[in-house]
Amino acid sequence: MATGNSINADSNGLVIYNNTTGVFTATTVTQHNVLIGGASNAITSLPLTNGQLAIGSTGADPTAATLTAGTGVSITTGAGSITVNAVGGGLTWSTVTVDASFTVNSGVVANKAGLLTMTLPATSAVGDMVAITGINTALGWKIAQNAGNTIFFGTSTTTAGTGGSLSSLATHDTVTLVCVTASANWSVLSSIGNITVV
Repeated sequence: MATGNSINADSNGLVIYNNTTGVFTATTVTQHNVLIGGASNAITSLPLTNGQLAIGSTGADPTAATLTAGTGVSITTGAGSITVNAVGGGLTWSTVTVDASFTVNSGVVANKAGLLTMTLPATSAVGDMVAITGINTALGWKIAQNAGNTIFFGTSTTTAGTGGSLSSLATHDTVTLVCVTASANWSVLSSIGNITVV
């Protein structure tokens, strides 16, 4: 038997504990659960499913929860395991043949028979990227802007809003842009060819 403020488990799956007032209490414990010291020194069981942790909360019992993946992170849970991986690290490329809007962190290979117009994402976070290059022999590509967009290209700046754009002059012209103000301003990180700034 435990003495002082301590606990013992008996053969019937009960936890017997002294609540520091000299009173011994037996609590049934659910198998495979975490023991939590509750109010008035009570002992409770906290069930956890695959990949869950007991997450603390000041002045309250911990709760069972899974980790939340932030930007650039993936989390995979399993029985007795949590795997955290970095994701991204590059752009997802696709060949595009019709006018569209960029998705963040994507690259476009322009392959429309005529001018391909790609509009900047309506929503973006600082650090998001887009890129475009050409493959066809027609009119190339154009990066159009939304009402709140501006693109900085070295010392040049596009016209703010829907009137501004970047355009290619040759088939294989290429630019990579990074968002520098959320859902607004973009900067050209790299370029190949002679790009028209409007």
